Amino acid sequence: MRRFIITLACVTILVSATLLFLNAKTEKGLLKTLNETKQYPKEAENTSEEGKAEQTSHKGKQPNRVDSATNETKRKSSFLVCIDPGHQANANLEQEPIGPGAAETKNKVTYGTTGVTTGKPEYVLNLEAAVILKELLEKKGIQVVMTRTSHDVDISNRERAEMANQNKADLFIRIHADGAENQDTRGFSVLVPGQNNPYTAKIYEDSFQAGQMIVHRVSEKNYTLLGNGLFPREDLSGFNWSRVPVILLELGFMTNPEEDLLLSNEKYLSDLLLQVAAGVADYASH
Repeated sequence: MRRFIITLACVTILVSATLLFLNAKTEKGLLKTLNETKQYPKEAENTSEEGKAEQTSHKGKQPNRVDSATNETKRKSSFLVCIDPGHQANANLEQEPIGPGAAETKNKVTYGTTGVTTGKPEYVLNLEAAVILKELLEKKGIQVVMTRTSHDVDISNRERAEMANQNKADLFIRIHADGAENQDTRGFSVLVPGQNNPYTAKIYEDSFQAGQMIVHRVSEKNYTLLGNGLFPREDLSGFNWSRVPVILLELGFMTNPEEDLLLSNEKYLSDLLLQVAAGVADYASH
């Protein structure tokens, strides 16, 4: 009996030791499995140099559309327009060269035309239009400087162009209204430097492109155009002294009774200049 009890105790100890050993082995394996499971998500993050480069590359690609819009905004905010409201209260008929080194001369600045129905002087309309255009362009983030903000000035056409040059304007916009002997003549137009004019050879292409974009915008809204709306001129000192892209807006004919009234209608004038501003913004963004 005593031998049986001793044998049973030995067997019990042996079984217990075996179970403890197996349990320890199982726990070690389980812990290893758990540790490997915890590490798995880190491996899935692709932390290799190639993976990091790929992630950086994707981050750079995502904001392309935003970057494009931001770049366009930056272009507009750094884009400077010089607006010249044509003429002034008193003409200056002294002569000045038509261009640098030219023997030919022209009046420094003339009085302009007068509304056949309204009796409004052109220089008044030109400033009204310039103020509206300035506000519209500034709302689009474009910077604007003016050659004049009142009528009581004495600034020649050469001096007006030199103001645009000194300010390093991206576009020089001269604002005028037209006149003709035939009162039936009407329509908006844009004058640009001549292609073969030696004074404006360097600025012809940009000037033409700006004028073309404005005429396109105006024609889209079915405003009456004079001819095709775009006319080259080589005899304007305000063009020939300019070293920056330059255009001249002819808003319409003040010698046409109906168009004269329209040009003094604030809504009509603002709507027309809204299209001009859109064309300028197109040019600034191109």
